[in-house]
Amino acid sequence: MRKFLGGVFCFCVLLLVGCGCSMTNEKAHMTVAVTDSFGQEIHLSVPPKRVVVLTSTLAEMYHAVGGEMTGVAYLPGRVYPDYITHTEYVGVPYALDVEKLVAMKPDIVLGMNALHSRFVPVLKQNHIPFLLFDIARYEDMKKSLQIMATVADKKEKGKQLIAEMDRYMEETEKKYKRPGMTYAAIHGTGQGLFLEVKGSIVCDVADRLGLSDVFGELSMKDIGDKPPFSIEELAMRNPDVIFLTTMVHRGQEEDIFKKNLMTQPAWQTMKAVKNGRVYLLPQKFFLSGPGIDYPKALEYMAEKITEK
Repeated sequence: MRKFLGGVFCFCVLLLVGCGCSMTNEKAHMTVAVTDSFGQEIHLSVPPKRVVVLTSTLAEMYHAVGGEMTGVAYLPGRVYPDYITHTEYVGVPYALDVEKLVAMKPDIVLGMNALHSRFVPVLKQNHIPFLLFDIARYEDMKKSLQIMATVADKKEKGKQLIAEMDRYMEETEKKYKRPGMTYAAIHGTGQGLFLEVKGSIVCDVADRLGLSDVFGELSMKDIGDKPPFSIEELAMRNPDVIFLTTMVHRGQEEDIFKKNLMTQPAWQTMKAVKNGRVYLLPQKFFLSGPGIDYPKALEYMAEKITEK
């Protein structure tokens, strides 16, 4: 009788072990439909093994929801965490090593629409799945995190991260909100000066703090990214605060504005200049998107507009 019961027990254990393996394998090969920021839908086996991410900000976001990467594009000469530098380097975000990227045969490529849409034909030609994101606005960034969490098969971790960020953002907004304060945001390049308008990172952060854009009737959706402006028009609208952004090399930021803006007669007439309320915003938060550091970007601007 004992031998018989022992045999039954062993059979049940083997059956349970067998079922457990079957469930694990089934989960490992689960396929999901994923839609990126621009409505493109792909079917993907999650979690993918070979993931290439085309900016360090997106890499930080994917890592934050528990994703693992095999390749990353990033700017050399800067300090990055090991989970970025210990992967295959596939060039800088705006000049990818396409040959190396294709040779890696990634299961999925994660990129930004503004930088990487021009590489779509190559990816399609080589049958490489890809997802493109827009992370300028906080709400867009959260949607991108949710998509990445789905790709990494870490949906719960994504939800927890977003909930924590929401709490931090709400606390900062309540503490620092300044309704009635006006602002303008100017982007400087080697080719000239342009307005930052609704849909940009700067304007999204400022709007969350209750500030009013003196060029609020303009938006990226209607007139494109960073339209040119007239300094005389800026002086006429006379904002309380002026934010400056640029993508020039570090150490050269102020020179762009001194040459094209601060030497103009109309510049000195504005109350933001007279009151010392002109702020050069850091590239890590206000250039291509702060990613999971969005709460820090909000806090940075909040502290600037409330300092005496």
